[in-house]
Amino acid sequence: MVEENGLPSKGVGLRAFAVVLWAVTSVLAFLEILIVREIVLRIYAHFAATGGFYGRAYGGGVLLGVGAAMATGVVCVGIIVGGGEYHRQHLGQPKSWRLFGWTISAELSILLLTLFV
Repeated sequence: MVEENGLPSKGVGLRAFAVVLWAVTSVLAFLEILIVREIVLRIYAHFAATGGFYGRAYGGGVLLGVGAAMATGVVCVGIIVGGGEYHRQHLGQPKSWRLFGWTISAELSILLLTLFV
């Protein structure tokens, strides 16, 4: 369908695809809360275990894990709400698809980082 200015209108299929893509990135973002926490704990355990893993080091690991989970959770909610509003306002525009690309590439890079840490 074509609007009166000659540009194609935003179809239902495009909207549905954007909503599905946004939902997938949202679910993946929540899963990455656990992944980032695990990465932080692995890095901490690597350095803490070289000097002996004692009670104080364990408490530091727990504190870092909780802090990483909380920080990642706040970022995740901000990305989900902010991204949803941005995509709602700019549906079908190139900058909306570019933001989807950046979001998906950042999430995939965190997933790939898990393989190396």
